[in-house]
Amino acid sequence: MAANSNALLRHKTIDACLRDTQNKYTLRDLINACSRALKEKNGKSSKGKCKVSVRTVQLDIQYMRDKKNGYGAPIEVFEQKYYRYRDKSYSIDKAGVKKNKLESLQEAVEVLKQYCSFKGFEQIRDIVNILDSAIVEKTGNIESVISYEKRQNPLGLEYFDMLHDAIINKKALYIGYYSSRSNNIMSIIFYPMYLKEYKGRWYALGYKDGLRGVYKLPIDRIRDFSYAILPFPEGLSFNPQSYFNDIIGVTKLSGEVREIKFTVKNKLAPFIKLNPLHHSQELLECRENGDMVFSIRIVPNREFFSIIFENQPYIQIISPKEIGIQANSTVMDLIPELPDYSKPEKSQENDMANDWDDGFNLFSNL
Repeated sequence: MAANSNALLRHKTIDACLRDTQNKYTLRDLINACSRALKEKNGKSSKGKCKVSVRTVQLDIQYMRDKKNGYGAPIEVFEQKYYRYRDKSYSIDKAGVKKNKLESLQEAVEVLKQYCSFKGFEQIRDIVNILDSAIVEKTGNIESVISYEKRQNPLGLEYFDMLHDAIINKKALYIGYYSSRSNNIMSIIFYPMYLKEYKGRWYALGYKDGLRGVYKLPIDRIRDFSYAILPFPEGLSFNPQSYFNDIIGVTKLSGEVREIKFTVKNKLAPFIKLNPLHHSQELLECRENGDMVFSIRIVPNREFFSIIFENQPYIQIISPKEIGIQANSTVMDLIPELPDYSKPEKSQENDMANDWDDGFNLFSNL
C-alpha cells in the first residue's frame, strides 16, 4: 500500500510540473520535484526513502503514457530536453481509474471502515460510504445504493494539489484568474495560506501582493499558474479559528459582530433547530403555532443574506432593524421582475406593476 501511495504521489507531482506552462522541466527537475514531494510526505525520519532514482521517474513517465494500464497521458519531449503535455489542458485527474487501481482503493476503504466506529473518526463514515459506493458502481459488482450531489464539469479542482503544496511549502504563486467584474483574465501574485470548501465550492485564502487583508480566491476562477520567483513573506499568518469564528461561509468583512434575532416559521423551524445557521445559534422562544425565535452572533456578510433569501418566506429578521431592511431589499428588488401568471399573456406587461400588494413586507416584525 505504501509503495502504491508513493507511486501515486510521484505521478501527481509529475502531472503538476507538466501542467505548469510557465516553466520548463528536464528529467532532473522532475526527479527533484518527486524527491521533495516524498520528503514532505514521509518527513525527516526516512531520508533514504525520499530519494527518487532516474530509472524510477523514467518508468513513471512510461507508465503515465501507457493507454492500457496507465493514464494515456500525452507526454512529449521538446527541444530534446524538456517534458510537457502535448495538450495543455490535460491532467491525469481527468483520466479514468483502472481496475487494478480500483482494487487497491477498495483495499484502503476496507481498512478505513474498521476505524469508523472509533471516537474522533465518526466524520469519515460518510466519506467512506461514498467511496465504497463509487467503487462498487465502477466495478459493476452490484448496483450502487448511494447518491451524492456533485457539480457538473467542476472547474479549478486540477489546481487543488498545487495550492495545497504551495501552502505547506510556502511558495509564492503567479496566478491568472477570471474576474467576473471585468469579464477578463487578471494576473496576481498570491501567497496561499488555507483551503476552504463551502457549499461545494473551494476557496483559497491568503494574501494578494499589494493588498492588505486576507484575499479570498475561488479556485474555479483560476485559469493558469506558475511559481513566482519571490520569497514568501515571513510575517504572514492565518488563523482559521479566528477568521471563521464569527462569519457564515468564507467572506470576512470589517464590520462588528452583531446579535441577530430572527423568527423561523413552523415548517422550517425544526430543520433550523437541528441544523444551526452558525455555531453561536441559540433558541430563544418556541411559540404555540410552532414558530421558533433564534439568535446568532455574526458579522453579516454575503453568505448570511444569501441564506435568508433562499429560505423565504419562512425566515423573518426581528432585529437589528437595518439588517432586516438590507435583507428585505433583496427580496423587494426581485418582486417587480416576477411574471404574473394569473393575467392573460398579452396584458401581463401592463398589469405587472399592480400585481403586488403595496403593504407586502417580508420582515413584518421590524
